[in-house]
Amino acid sequence: MNAPIDITAAYGKALVEAGRANPNVVVIDSDIADSCMTEAFRAEFPARTFDLGIAEQSLPTISAGLALMGKIPIYNSFSPFAALRAVDMIRQSIAYNKANVKIVGHAAGQSMGYTGPSHHTLEDIATLRAIPNLTILNPCDAVEVSQMVPAMIAYDGPIYLRLVRAAVPDVHTPGYRFAIGRTEVLREGTDISIFVTGDLVVLALEVYESLRAVGIAAQVVSVPTLKPLTPEEIICHGKKTAGALTIEDHNILGGLGGAVCEIYAEHLSKPVRRVGISDTFTESDEGPVLRKAYGINLEMAIQKVREILN
Repeated sequence: MNAPIDITAAYGKALVEAGRANPNVVVIDSDIADSCMTEAFRAEFPARTFDLGIAEQSLPTISAGLALMGKIPIYNSFSPFAALRAVDMIRQSIAYNKANVKIVGHAAGQSMGYTGPSHHTLEDIATLRAIPNLTILNPCDAVEVSQMVPAMIAYDGPIYLRLVRAAVPDVHTPGYRFAIGRTEVLREGTDISIFVTGDLVVLALEVYESLRAVGIAAQVVSVPTLKPLTPEEIICHGKKTAGALTIEDHNILGGLGGAVCEIYAEHLSKPVRRVGISDTFTESDEGPVLRKAYGINLEMAIQKVREILN
């Protein structure tokens, strides 16, 4: 793989390009434009940029108002505040009205590790999946971010874009074309299906190589759209193998693992094992250290695969 590229930096660049392409795009911040890398947009489009300060529960309501007036507001904050602190307003002001608001939750999962559990976002997917009319996107690399930003602006409706604070190698080539609602098979295999979302695609590919070395053929499926997650696609992938492993930086309840389990329970009746946070609050440390400590690692993934195949 190539050198790691910062996902947030890729987002900031794509945001400026989106602003040039569409004059209705406006950006709303909550006192952390530097961390969210929206400063370049502010510098080029100062009249289309608003900073509300530390008032995250006002982000959805003001954004909904702008959307209902024909603008395309993109609001930014750390994901525990963009998604969870504001969940009532997201439900009532954005989703209920189908307001064309784009919510960007930065430093998601455990990627802002040193700040501790108050800033870790392990419940956002589960919470927002249960809200009607809301689409959820989770990119795996900088190429996918650059594709998701224009795609979500072109889409008429509320979207939550989940971004980790991390630099990751590109899985995709520049010619990749992201489409909302579609999964992507990165590796073919007939023994086990690995469903993965976000930057943990890199871990899933490591699992694939480790399994291949011992004669196990894994199918690796990237899931960049967590809602809507088309059952037909998951069923099609699942029919090819004996069971499924899910990998995510999120509580194992209600996220990607929960979504895949729901589809398997209704349509496939095959075993599923989940790699993620085992329904607990995590601690303060560097993000990669936390992932390993809480079971999001190669060893745990291999153990879960063996449970399925045995």
